[in-house]
Amino acid sequence: MVNAGLGLGTGYSFGSGLESTPAISVSAERGLVEGLGPGVLGAGAMIGYKGYSYHYPNQDRKSRWNTLMLLGRGTYHYDLFHHSAIDTYLGVSVGMRIELHNDKYDGTQLHDPDNPYGGVHLETGVFAGARYFLTKNIGAFGELGYDMTYLKLGLTGRF
Repeated sequence: MVNAGLGLGTGYSFGSGLESTPAISVSAERGLVEGLGPGVLGAGAMIGYKGYSYHYPNQDRKSRWNTLMLLGRGTYHYDLFHHSAIDTYLGVSVGMRIELHNDKYDGTQLHDPDNPYGGVHLETGVFAGARYFLTKNIGAFGELGYDMTYLKLGLTGRF
């Protein structure tokens, strides 16, 4: 399975000065173990990008972040609705968040060697999702939880 989606909700709350792009992600997974209880255990990976910036109130200061996520994902698919067009699942993700951060004040690039933003960080997440297949191989998916965003919606393909 391959998912291509857009994420909504940044996962960060800085107030009214926050602007962000929708998160863009592509994930792929494969069922590995059938008959593990009533479901199927799967594994896969996700790559995603999101960008956001924050304008500090009453200052000519702006911070910008560009984030690339590389995550491994484990899923458990359970046939909740007993319908061949619907796939429901729970999952966990773990991997790295590669973050580029830049800070400008009054048009001048600021440099702080102790800046905790930016760099490579451990990223974990949990999610619940569902796919609805419109044809044998093409459908739509949605995921709630948190790895990149709170909600992802998009297209899914079975190959």
